[in-house]
Amino acid sequence: SEIESSLVKISDWGGLNLVQFNPSKTQVCAFTAKKAPFVASPLFGNTHLCAKPNMGILGVDISSVFQFGGHLESKAKMASKKLGVLNRAKQYFKPAHRLKLYKAQVRPHMEYCCHLWAGAPGYQLSPFDRIQRRASRIVDDPVLADRLDPLALRRDLSSLCILHRIYNGECSEELFNLIEAADFRNRSSRRNYHLHHLDGWRSTTMRFKNSFLPRTVNLWNSLPSAV
Repeated sequence: SEIESSLVKISDWGGLNLVQFNPSKTQVCAFTAKKAPFVASPLFGNTHLCAKPNMGILGVDISSVFQFGGHLESKAKMASKKLGVLNRAKQYFKPAHRLKLYKAQVRPHMEYCCHLWAGAPGYQLSPFDRIQRRASRIVDDPVLADRLDPLALRRDLSSLCILHRIYNGECSEELFNLIEAADFRNRSSRRNYHLHHLDGWRSTTMRFKNSFLPRTVNLWNSLPSAV
């Protein structure tokens, strides 16, 4: 009933502001740890919305259990196909041009929203690492191939950039209030804390420990003070 009342407010707002929503393109997905299925079918614009096990947001497929396995596999397949095209045509390009084509046409598929799946299990990320090694062989120039940053570094950098925006309030107020800067810890023999140290979250499950905020905050706290 709360969901339906919110949808009614959205419809009323759209009517007042000349915005028409399309219920047929509205997605419903229940994010919960409960094993019982989500059976509610909220009404939106005289249309019943059926819950699905996954949903797509800005090109990212998210499952109800927050697993990105299917999305990772689809991105890896797309990148592999494009790399195969580059491999068949490599005789027509110099190594430097092959590297540029890889960075422009293939690698973006493996970097898009990579901060979301940085904490995914390692076996799901191995296809990307294999594609990276295959691309190095196609470039066939060790000096140029060494310029490619590891994908793990790109994922960490992306996560830290997002956390940096949250830390400086460049986000919604609700998201900003999720993290609070801890008091500066005086130097001790055990560990040194930098001025921007953040309190972490204790977790008893790997699923929560590998989620975005706990994992990225630990990475943030481990940065050198100068950084």
